[in-house]
Amino acid sequence: MMDWKRCGRIAIVMINCFAAVGMLYIIAGSAEYTVLIGDDFTHGVRVGAFQVPFFQYLAASIQYMKEIYLDWQGTYFAMLIQALLSPVNNFGMIQLKIVMVMNVLLFAGSLFGMVWAALDFIFKERKMPHVRLTIYTIVLFSILDADIFTEIFFWYSGAAAYSIPLSFLLFAIMFFLLQNNDSYSGRKKTVFAVCSSFFLFCASGGSLTVTGTGCYVVSLLAVGFYLVSRKVSVRNIIVAVVGISGAAINIFAPGNFLRQAQNSEGKGFLLPESVKWTVKNVWTETEQLTKESMFGVMLIAMLLIGIFMSNRLQRILKEYGIISILALAAGYVTALPVAVGYAGPSFPNRCYFVLDVVLAVTLLNLAVFFGCCLEKWSGIRENRSACAVLIVILFVVCLYSPETSSEAPLFKMARLMRNGTYREYYEKCIAVYDYLENCEEENVILPMPAYIEGFECFYFDIDETAWVNVGIAEYFGKESVKRKEE
Repeated sequence: MMDWKRCGRIAIVMINCFAAVGMLYIIAGSAEYTVLIGDDFTHGVRVGAFQVPFFQYLAASIQYMKEIYLDWQGTYFAMLIQALLSPVNNFGMIQLKIVMVMNVLLFAGSLFGMVWAALDFIFKERKMPHVRLTIYTIVLFSILDADIFTEIFFWYSGAAAYSIPLSFLLFAIMFFLLQNNDSYSGRKKTVFAVCSSFFLFCASGGSLTVTGTGCYVVSLLAVGFYLVSRKVSVRNIIVAVVGISGAAINIFAPGNFLRQAQNSEGKGFLLPESVKWTVKNVWTETEQLTKESMFGVMLIAMLLIGIFMSNRLQRILKEYGIISILALAAGYVTALPVAVGYAGPSFPNRCYFVLDVVLAVTLLNLAVFFGCCLEKWSGIRENRSACAVLIVILFVVCLYSPETSSEAPLFKMARLMRNGTYREYYEKCIAVYDYLENCEEENVILPMPAYIEGFECFYFDIDETAWVNVGIAEYFGKESVKRKEE
């Protein structure tokens, strides 16, 4: 006799694998067409070493990191990565393709690891791959459906400063969770603590949006494990201290103060105003997620999953609720450094990526908690009629979602990749690079490829003294480069 339950679980696993792989194929396939733009050239020129032996290049990268730390910003890890992986200084467009595709896979893999490690505390010895993969797919889709993150997936410098450190943070959280899992021996927990400390220290050297988020989340998890066990974990304290130490190194960099003074025009840190901008940015993005994307549907789906998992969380429901509610502050911790650093309400696309990851994870987790509470108070899990009503509500909300398939970021990217828009733009930029590389002119004037939708485009100014023009000219060995006036 056929085991229908087993067949259903296999079907769910296959559907989720297909959905996750499909999303990653769209993002990674599109990221292949990333082109080199402004900061990529200026950073590369400042590193100053081109296709030299590795240890010589490593020394140049460390020197570059030191210079940036002293005169621009404290992101020691991000700037080291910026130099070490720079395609401008090494193997050009082939290397850029590899780095940007790996950036997508690194983010997806770290997110998967964190979700899987967190669910170990709920399912323990049971693998439950159909449920774990469903949750992972919901989280991944919620993030990728929020926006086309052009400054993350189509910009090398954005990936180096934001996405790669964020992926390291997710790995740090994964290992932090593993070191608190009693299924492992003390020796393995120590190894996990070392790994968590390493990844967290690196993440603390990324953009301050990632730095603040990492320190807050790890500290919050340490408190949560204390509330559950009523035991002080030395490993947890060590990891948190390492992360906070890395954050201090980043925050108190001389370059941060110089840059902030420049952005604020000498007005200081503007803390009261920065708090207002932070609250506004977080609320605006939360509203955008719930009103203009499929995130509302994902919240209801996680509510149903919370009902399903409630019997496994009832023992620690109070502690879980406290941490889930406190976790909502993570979005504000993420957004505050942006407001302080830019001394205004400006919130770039690359910062929205970090904020959307934080909002998606914390709000979806809160939906699970609400589902557990709903089950505890009403026993809805055993009421098939009530469960059927919730599933119908989920279906109706999905049908009447404010986002149509044609408007969804993933579908836009898929369309632009499929119709060759990304490829054609990439080829135009390659033609410009080749011309600059091979032409004999010293003062080059040439047209710039027209901007396209949903892409971080190559640009330079009509003013030859603009910083981006200077960087491009220095890289290609020209006296000047400027855009032809139309």
